[in-house]
Amino acid sequence: MITKLRRWSGNIRLPRRVKRGKADLMTVTIGALCGVKHTSQTGNIILCADTRITYCSEGVPVTSNDGGSKLFELPMGFYGLIADDVSRSLHVISYLWEEMSRINPEDERRAALIKLALTKTGEYIRMWMRREVLARYGVSLDEFLHDDRLVNRGDICREIEEFSIPTQIIIGGFSTTGSPFLLFTDCVNIQEQTNPGFFCGGAGADKALDWLNRRKQNAFMSVQRTAYHIHEAKRFAELSPLVGPFHHILLLRHQKPPANIGTDQPVIERWLRDFYPRSTDVLDQDAAWQEFSGEYAIGA
Repeated sequence: MITKLRRWSGNIRLPRRVKRGKADLMTVTIGALCGVKHTSQTGNIILCADTRITYCSEGVPVTSNDGGSKLFELPMGFYGLIADDVSRSLHVISYLWEEMSRINPEDERRAALIKLALTKTGEYIRMWMRREVLARYGVSLDEFLHDDRLVNRGDICREIEEFSIPTQIIIGGFSTTGSPFLLFTDCVNIQEQTNPGFFCGGAGADKALDWLNRRKQNAFMSVQRTAYHIHEAKRFAELSPLVGPFHHILLLRHQKPPANIGTDQPVIERWLRDFYPRSTDVLDQDAAWQEFSGEYAIGA
């Protein structure tokens, strides 16, 4: 599922130097609803992430590897994207998987229960963050909670309050009745997206968001048109030197196997030549779906 992308050929100039902070994670993640029909409450989901994983030291990125993955399978047919350093990502996704695995797949409260699982995962990350701060002061959690004579309590409390949590998670999946839903959390707040129907995360989020907004992307656009817009947005996000040149893109449809639509099939290359930066309205037509689904071997 890893593919090398053709470099974007725009005229935008990159800055010479990039200041990296704790929240500057080497990634871009995109989740989008598509083909949504209000009358039947049905639709599809596309998830995209580059493959650049980051290694951090005391919260600061120090090196990276373009052969990783930010796309994770979760219980009940859900998939998640995460922006964080590699060591914490695995712990966070494992914790979220365990919380979601406790949900009864037949429970009609699935959306609310998954939000609760994300809330608990956020609490877990904040506990991790607090332990990191305490470790720098050589203070145990028990001392921090119960020792009223702790000399550095004020400094510790201020650092915990100011600590930036870089973790961002996008989750996509379906309700028990087949309605798609898309969630985003920065481990403090949880948002559910309906319209325009997409989230972006990581260091390349702003650029991807700008491109999708330029395309007027929304949940009612077809699968093939949305997929093309995401291919464009991923390339545009590569203007950030913190975003890697490889990616995974997955199409989720209710009660159907996920489809890998991340490779650069000839149809994408043709559309890049034909539609950048022109209107993509024609891609909502059935002929475009036949071309797209045929080259990506997407079943009915």
